[in-house]
Amino acid sequence: MEERRLCSAIAVILVALASSASAGETMKHSGSIFAVADDATTFVLAEVGPWQMHDGATAITYRTITVTPETRFAIVSRDAETASGFPADFVETPLGPDGIYLDDYVTIDCLHEGKRLIALKITVTEVLPVIDVEPVTSR
Repeated sequence: MEERRLCSAIAVILVALASSASAGETMKHSGSIFAVADDATTFVLAEVGPWQMHDGATAITYRTITVTPETRFAIVSRDAETASGFPADFVETPLGPDGIYLDDYVTIDCLHEGKRLIALKITVTEVLPVIDVEPVTSR
């Protein structure tokens, strides 16, 4: 009888640990900003992926994401001269929350708390014409 109670207790502890391990998981989500709440504390991300088709059209997953005062913002864009030395490499620059617009393409580091998604960092990808650089040949 004691062994049965001990096994039951261990099983309960393992289930509790497994459920708490998945709580607070962080994931990246990428897509376009589809809608923004009037108070700018939440927005809807239109995410394509994993790639799925429904009735001959690409399936889009709409995710509501919460922005907090701790959310960080950045923008990445190509630059002709970078510290890495690679022509037209991407450079990340800090951005304010007012630098995010509808239809921006973003990648968001999200904290998953149950069904709630909390933005830890929002990175906008600036899409501009390709920078014309001289090709580099190696010997």
